[in-house]
Amino acid sequence: MDELDRNIIARLTEDGRMPYSRIAEDCAVATTTVHKRVKRLIDRGVITGTRVRVDWEAVGLPVTALISVEAPTSKPLTEVAEALGAIPFIQNCFAVTGEFDLLMTVRARSSEHLGELLEEIRGYAPGRTRTLVVLATHFEGRVPPV
Repeated sequence: MDELDRNIIARLTEDGRMPYSRIAEDCAVATTTVHKRVKRLIDRGVITGTRVRVDWEAVGLPVTALISVEAPTSKPLTEVAEALGAIPFIQNCFAVTGEFDLLMTVRARSSEHLGELLEEIRGYAPGRTRTLVVLATHFEGRVPPV
């Protein structure tokens, strides 16, 4: 990966729908060059897709919570994580070190709905949990420099 690839990635992380012609102009190269580079980055698995930023309140999911769970020792951690994948309101699930085994980002309609989700999560991972409810989001989804 060279500097041009890094510049292309930086622009696409700002706006995944940015026209190749604009990226080419910003990078002082031909549009076909950008197209070929993006295709190569996709083929190599460097670019794995594009994302849409969602206003969660606007779509009816204003409650964000970070939930840590202790997975049961009787099941492999990957099996527990895969089972939790059945809950559509879990946005992310990370295996982590420390006091807990998994850390999840959950989006909910209300505090009551969050309680229901916690019960569902405990069905898959009946160990200890810790829930942190987000009061304000100062920034989210940032991409570090490549």
